[in-house]
Amino acid sequence: MLSFLSQHTNALYQHLFEHIYLSFSAIFLAIFIGLPLGIWSYQRKFLRRIILPLNNIFQTIPSLALLAFLVPFIGIGFKPTIITLMIYALLPITRNTFTGLKQIPDETIEAALGLGFSRWQRLRLVEMPLAMPVIITGIRVATAMAIGITTIAAFIGAGGLGVFITQGLSLNDSRLILLGAIPTALLALTVDALFAQLQVMIIKPKVTQKFERTRWSFVFLALAAFCWLCIYQMYPKSGSRKHQITIATKNFTESYLLGFMMKDLIQAKTNLHVNLKLNLGSTSILQSAMRKGAIDLYPEYTGTAYMVILHQSKILSANETLVFVRSAYKKQFNFTWLAPFGFSNSQTLAVREDYSNRHHIKTLSDLRTLAPQLTIAAPAAFIKRPDSLPALQKAYDLHFKKVIAMQPDLVYRAIKNKDVDVIEAFSTDARIALYHLTPLIDDKHIYPPYEAAPIVRGEILRKYPGIKTALDLLANRINNKTMQKLNADVEIQHQTPEKVARNYLRSLGFKV
Repeated sequence: MLSFLSQHTNALYQHLFEHIYLSFSAIFLAIFIGLPLGIWSYQRKFLRRIILPLNNIFQTIPSLALLAFLVPFIGIGFKPTIITLMIYALLPITRNTFTGLKQIPDETIEAALGLGFSRWQRLRLVEMPLAMPVIITGIRVATAMAIGITTIAAFIGAGGLGVFITQGLSLNDSRLILLGAIPTALLALTVDALFAQLQVMIIKPKVTQKFERTRWSFVFLALAAFCWLCIYQMYPKSGSRKHQITIATKNFTESYLLGFMMKDLIQAKTNLHVNLKLNLGSTSILQSAMRKGAIDLYPEYTGTAYMVILHQSKILSANETLVFVRSAYKKQFNFTWLAPFGFSNSQTLAVREDYSNRHHIKTLSDLRTLAPQLTIAAPAAFIKRPDSLPALQKAYDLHFKKVIAMQPDLVYRAIKNKDVDVIEAFSTDARIALYHLTPLIDDKHIYPPYEAAPIVRGEILRKYPGIKTALDLLANRINNKTMQKLNADVEIQHQTPEKVARNYLRSLGFKV
């Protein structure tokens, strides 16, 4: 365990700084917006009827759904994360500001009016000092909430401690999950304790000292802002390094491995620095990020591009599919497909070997009569992707008793533990043999070829033609058997994807 911690120390510091920067950026923005909203709600009844219900509505939207909704409009990374976190932090700050001001006794307000205070003087010298304990409680709740929700930032490449959690889920490594979860909890508890001390300072019996303690509250927030600015200087900013490109990957082991290989080769063969964003999720998110220019290249599969992005259904040969997607991507998006890596990760369904033998199931057609009694588990994209469940229902009339969406790694755990009967599987998955699964034959040939290859933005390729030269060195150097072994080294032997990718490149004679 100590060697594991020492191996990830630098990454832990980096992701901790990212986590603090993201969560505190959102909190400061929420305070800047939420305090005025709370004050206006208190002072203007008609605004109260709009602001408070609207805040409640936003709070009911699932955070991941809101994040995914924002990606096509403003890209991946910092901006959508901050907007999402800020929206969730607004409710406790706005509502507590309103509540704190509303609960001030009427006689106190009348006394201030009797002294001739203006509205601004009354707010600054009487109302805000008296409401400050309740307001600090709202900020305290919002901060703890933001620190916890910031873990979702990893799903769109914004960093933070959630990176360890998502990687741990994808790589079947509980140590990585704990490395993300424990520091997140400790950070939330530490910040909560600081706010608790601030509340103790404020809540004292002498009303004459209220204004002084309000001033100290803002001093505390100013110091927190200063710390945030210090972290901001350490937070890696996109475009801060000259000759830098960004590679992204999907949310499973194979994509990680290809991402690390591309990164190492490009950095070894060119003068470019590569920023690698792991675990950005599905094809649709990566496609949106490419079109926005938030990432520059990523590994994709020809069949996925053909059916999911280009919405084609006619099945072509492997070479015809590659030619088609190359032409269409160049014309529609100005993206270039480079030479394939050499393997095809075809998808199918898989059942346990004992179940297959007992019911004589070898093909997808054999599954039709049993499907209404079976539960299938697959990644979330499987349910809607045209080359997945909809295609199976149309071609094979497969209608399962229950369809469960879960992370790719958890799919294998589920069938191993007999929690589900069928899973979506791919030909290069390492755990097919390990868990004694039987991939079912696509006897009606509904699946297109899934050759893996890098996609690069045309603008980047023109600017840095050395990218193509470097990645062409990997053309046809990875076959299905090799890819399955590399996946096994990570998922079964628990080696890091970076180490496995680098060792394979060195075995091919590359100096990386």
